[in-house]
Order: sequence, then C-alpha cells, then structure tokens
Amino acid sequence: MKDEIARARLSGVPADIRTRMLAARAKLPAGAISVVARFFATLEARGELAVSPSRASFEATCASESTLALLLRMLERYAPEVGLAEGRVLRKAYYRARPAEKAAADRRRSVSGQGQGQGQGRMPRCPGARNWPSSWLALLPGLQAAPISDSSIARHIASINRCADMLPELTCPSRLGWLLAWEISEALQGRPRKAARPTAVKQGREGAGIGPRTAAGYVGALVSLGLHGGLATEALDGLRAVQAHLQRQGRRAPKRKTSRIEALYEKGGYAEILRVIAGELDRAAALPAWRAEAETARATAAILAVAINMPARTGDVAAWRLGEELVRDPAGDWRLRWRQGKTGHWQDAGTLWPEVGRVLDTHILGGRPERHVQRRCIALQGMNWLSFTATPYASRWPSEKVNAALGIPLHDLRTLAADYLRLHDPASAPDVVSSLLGHASRQAGDAYRALCTETAAQRDWMAVRAGLG
Repeated sequence: MKDEIARARLSGVPADIRTRMLAARAKLPAGAISVVARFFATLEARGELAVSPSRASFEATCASESTLALLLRMLERYAPEVGLAEGRVLRKAYYRARPAEKAAADRRRSVSGQGQGQGQGRMPRCPGARNWPSSWLALLPGLQAAPISDSSIARHIASINRCADMLPELTCPSRLGWLLAWEISEALQGRPRKAARPTAVKQGREGAGIGPRTAAGYVGALVSLGLHGGLATEALDGLRAVQAHLQRQGRRAPKRKTSRIEALYEKGGYAEILRVIAGELDRAAALPAWRAEAETARATAAILAVAINMPARTGDVAAWRLGEELVRDPAGDWRLRWRQGKTGHWQDAGTLWPEVGRVLDTHILGGRPERHVQRRCIALQGMNWLSFTATPYASRWPSEKVNAALGIPLHDLRTLAADYLRLHDPASAPDVVSSLLGHASRQAGDAYRALCTETAAQRDWMAVRAGLG
C-alpha cells in the first residue's frame, strides 16, 4: 500500500495512533490499516469513546474471528489507550463457537453440574463413572440409590474414577478386596512397588504421592461403593481394614496443612496475603487488560480478598453468581450469601469490607472505566463471577489459582482464619469459628474446639503462675 493511500485510510484515526502505524507501515500485516480505520469509523458512527468501546463496535468492525484477532493485536501494539475488554469478550465467544470448544464446554458443564449444589436445583444422582471394570459398575446402582447426599455420591464417584485410572498400573486384579485396596493405597502415596509396571514410573506417579489421610478418603469411596452396592462381607471388611490402617497412619503423621500454615505465618500471615493481592493487581495492571493473564490475575486477587473477609470452600467459591450469591448495590457495597454445597446450609457474610469491594470492582471491570462498574454488574446478572459466563470453572479452579499465587490451597485459609481467632480469644473462638466456617454441626468443629480449649487452659495456667510469682 502506498503512503498516500495509507494516510487517506487512516485520516479518521486519532493523530497519535495514525503516526505510530505509519511509522511501522512496512512491517504491518495485510489488512491492518483497513481494519483499524474501519474500527475508528465505527466508533465515530456509534458515538463511542475509544477508552470504552462496546462489543457491538467490535462486531460491526470484524466479520470473522481472524479479523478480530488482527484488530486486537494492532490496537494493543499501536493504540494502548483503546479499551479492549469487550473485544476479548467477543473473542471468547468465537472460541466457544468452535466445534471442539463447544464439545469441551459441554463436558465442563456436565462436570460442574455434578459437583455443585448451590441452590440451583438438585444435582443429578448419576454422574458418570469412568474406566470402571464391570464388577465395579455392577455395584454403582446401589451407591446411586444410597440415602446420602448427592454431593457425597459425586465425590465418591470422582474418587473411584481416580482409582480406576490407576488399575492398568497395578499387578493386582480389579476384584475389590484387601489386596487391591492395599495396592491402590501404596500407589496413591507414591511408594515404589516391586512388581509395578513401567508405566507407573513413566507417568511420573512414583514419589509424588498424597498423604495417608487423603489416601484413606479414596479407599473410603471404594468402601461406600461396596457397602451400598452389596459387596460380599469378606471383601468389604478387607477394604475397611486398609482404610482403618491409613486413618491410623494419618493420625500419627503431622498434617501437611500444618507445615503450610506455619510457612505462611513465617512470611507474615495475612500481611503476606495482602501483598499477594496487591502483586496480582499490579501484574494485571501491567498487562493489556484484555489478556487472559490479566483476567486471571484479577480473579485471583478477588478470590483472595473475599477469602480474607469470609473463607469459603473452593467448590462454593467456583459456583457463585453475580446478582445471586454476590450482589453489588448502586452505592458500591457488595453482599455475599450462599448455600453451602457440602452442608446445604445458608451462609451469610453480609456486607463485605469496602477494601474487598474495591478489589471486586477491579475484577468485574476488567480494564473498563470505573464509572461503568454498576453497568457491568447489571450486564452480568446471573453469570458466574469468575468466568463471566453461565458456565462456571471447575470446582478446583479457585484453589488452584490461589495455590499458584500464594503457595497454599484455598482451603488452608479457612484453617488460618480459625487459628487467628483461636489465638485472639480462645474462650469464645469455637462458636465464632463454627459460624465463620459454616460447620453443619458441633461435631464438625470438634478439632478446632479442642485446640481452643487447650489454648485457653494454657493461658489460664500462665496467669496462675504469674500470680503465684
């Protein structure tokens, strides 16, 4: 394209942007000048500002996904003052419209439907078993009909799926009983097995195992399958024996969570969490607002901010919706109230702290002007607060992002909150912790209650000793 033609086409583009593009004209890809000129002509025709163009403007400019990708690249490089958030929304819509992406989204929607119970209708009692041998499948109807909660059935089946995935690596037949449970528990804990097949090492399972407490949970899922499915008594007793052995090991071994919490204390506890939140927001601000990395950084900061105010389980956090569980009023206050997936009880955090609300505003805006925050919330009514679509991310997504940023899973922040309350006022902490963490019963908080009683006794004894002195 000749210089005079390029200048003519860019005549309606702001002078600074036009100058940048003309200076780089020799290395611009084909169509770049035309699509940028068309975009600014669209903005002028629609009366929109470059700092906050609507999705409709991007749609009117770009007739295809490839054209949109070109426009976004050019604007990011030569027009950083243009807001690209709605262009990213449109590009994500193009992704979801791809046949492969639609199939993957359907699978994710199916999985999220199995794993959530946030007052959005009861979860189906028949989540899919994967790679189960026929003898296990024969027991499945009994588990699905068991008088236990739908979320528990889903957790059992997910755990059994992992056990089934390990069967090709084991030398033991798939017949449920003591020997199979023992081999599975050893494999889960990453311990080398003399007769292990090469694939176990090749796939990196050896040496990267879980603790005995967690392994007991996986074997416990097999126990539930056998119990409700009508497994023979001898085989069921074998499964239970392995589970009991793992539970005893777990009680003797220090919790991994304890060492993680201690490491966080050494870094400053909540002060470290605040530093991570600020770091994630700074990282997002340094990136183009429409980039996926910036969106993830803002979401991570929002998850951590809410967790400081009210630490919830990762499955609950993943399922919250704007305008439903998370509500922003026109005055700028955010409120949080949700039905817990694990207990079915309602948890009400009330009005969130103003500092948390500001982080949520930043997350929701995604680089848009601050004055658009309430408009953005209205537009996203009923959408998931993290994905901004009707389909939530996987239930583990919030915990994975927190772990990547902070070094501990999201659930540990519940323990951290309980620990701070225990050290602050051990006498009243048990009831406060139970309310804060949403325990379904007094028994659910027995471990915290015992720690608080011990701490209170220690302080009383120290006071008595001081008096004697």
